[in-house]
Amino acid sequence: TPEAWLKATQELITATEKIPFATRLSRHRAWWDAFWRRSWIDVHSHSASGPPDPDDNTYILSRAYVLQRFINACAGRGLYPIKFNGSIFTVPNPGSPGDADYRRWGPGYWWQNTRLPYISMCTSGDFDLLEPLYRMYTGDVLKMARYRTRHYFGHDGAYFNECVYFWGAAFNESYGWTPREKRTVVENESRWHRWEWQGGIELLYMMLDDYEHTLNDRLLKEQLLPLAHDILTFYDLHYKVDEKGKIVMEPAQSLETWWDCRNPMPEIAGILAVTELLLALAGDRAGPEERALWQRMHDKMPELPVREVDGVKMLAAAEQFANKNNIENPELYAVFPYRRIALGRPGIELGIEALNHREDRGNSGWRQDDIFMAYLGLTEEARQSILGRAKSWHKESRFPAFWGPNFDWIPDQDHGGVLLKTLQAMLIQTDGKKIFLLPAWPRDWDVDFRVHAPYRTTIEGQVRGGKITKLIVTPSSRRRDIRN
Repeated sequence: TPEAWLKATQELITATEKIPFATRLSRHRAWWDAFWRRSWIDVHSHSASGPPDPDDNTYILSRAYVLQRFINACAGRGLYPIKFNGSIFTVPNPGSPGDADYRRWGPGYWWQNTRLPYISMCTSGDFDLLEPLYRMYTGDVLKMARYRTRHYFGHDGAYFNECVYFWGAAFNESYGWTPREKRTVVENESRWHRWEWQGGIELLYMMLDDYEHTLNDRLLKEQLLPLAHDILTFYDLHYKVDEKGKIVMEPAQSLETWWDCRNPMPEIAGILAVTELLLALAGDRAGPEERALWQRMHDKMPELPVREVDGVKMLAAAEQFANKNNIENPELYAVFPYRRIALGRPGIELGIEALNHREDRGNSGWRQDDIFMAYLGLTEEARQSILGRAKSWHKESRFPAFWGPNFDWIPDQDHGGVLLKTLQAMLIQTDGKKIFLLPAWPRDWDVDFRVHAPYRTTIEGQVRGGKITKLIVTPSSRRRDIRN
C-alpha cells in the first residue's frame, strides 16, 4: 500500500541519518574512487596538443563513454535492473500520463532492450552492477517461467517471455485479453512476442561471459547452472528433430522482425554458443546428466542459416523466414551477441555480406550496427557510426549523455549501452583465451585504457600513432595470449 511504502521509506531515511554525515561522505567518495579505477578508455586525437577541444570528435566520444558508465553506476545498484527507457533520470513529457515519471513502452522489462546497458559490464569490470539483472531473471521470473512451461506445454524446462514484469508475468498486451478457455493459442496472443523466446539463451550467454571473466563459483552454482538446465531442457523437450537428428524449431520467429520462421538465427547461434561454453568452462563442475544435455543440444543444432543474393552467400535471419514486421537484423546475432562469426574464425565474410545487405540501418537507440561493424573488424565504418551516436544526445537536455528519445525515452539507455560496447569492441575482443587488441581501432586515435578480459585478466595500455607504447597485463602469463 502507499502507506506501507511511505513507512518503509521513512525507516530508511531514519536509519541513514543515524550514520554521521562525514562517514557517509567518506564512503561515497571511496566507492566512486574505486569505481573509476576499475577501468577506463580515454581516446584523444593523435594530432591533438594542449587542453582538450570540446568540439574534437575523440573528446566527445570519451566524454560519452565516461558519462554513460556514470549513469549505469547510479542506476545499477538497486534491487531491480536498469530501466532502458529513462533509467532513474526520466524527464517530463507534457501531456503524457505520469508527467516526469513517463516512460515510453511502460514500466516492465523488455529483454531486447533491458540487456543493452549490461553488455559492456564485463569488459569494464562492473560485475557487481550485473547482479540485479541476474537476481530478477533467475529468481521470480525463472520460477514463473518454469510454472508457465509446465502449465502450457506439459513438460519441464523454462522459456522467457520477451516482455515481463519483475514478478515474472507477461505484459497483458503480449499475453492478450481473451480468457484462456476461449483462446485459440496457448502462447501469447500478440504476434510480436508469441514465439520470441531467445532471451533466456542470451541471459545464459551473458552469465557465461561473466563466469569466464571472474571464475565466480557462487554465480556458477547458484544461478548459471540452474538456468542452463531449465533453458536447454525446454528446447530439448519442446521441439522435434528431423531424420538427421537436427532440431526443427517451427513455428518460430526471429526476434520481433520475422514472424513465420523455421530455425531462427538467434536461437541456433545462441544454443551453439552456450553449449560450447558450458562444456569448456563447466564440464568438470556438473554431473553426467547435465553434460549429456549440453552435448545433446549442441549436436541437435543445424548449421547457421545462410542465404544467397546474386550469387553471394551471407548469414540469414532463419532457415526459412517470412512476414517482416520490425527493423532488427537477427541474422547478425551470429556476430553479436553470440560471436559464432568473429575475427580468427572461419566465415567472417558471411557476416560482412550480411551487414552489407541488411535491410534496416541506423546508429541510434537500440540499433546495433556499430557493434556488428566493430566485431567484424570494419574500422572506418565503426568509427563513423559510433561518432554519430556520441554526438546524438537530446539537445534540450544540458547533460550530454541524456540520449534520446529515439525508440524509447530520455535518457535512452540502449543508445548509451551500444556506444559503450562498440568502443570496447573496437579496442579489444576475446575468444576463449585469445585476446585481440586494436581489432577495429583507427590509427589516428590515441588512447589510454584499462579493461578486463577473461580468466581474471586486466590489460592496461597506451596507444600512440597506431602503436602500443605501453602494455601491462595482469597476470603476466596472459601476455602470450595477446594478438594485435
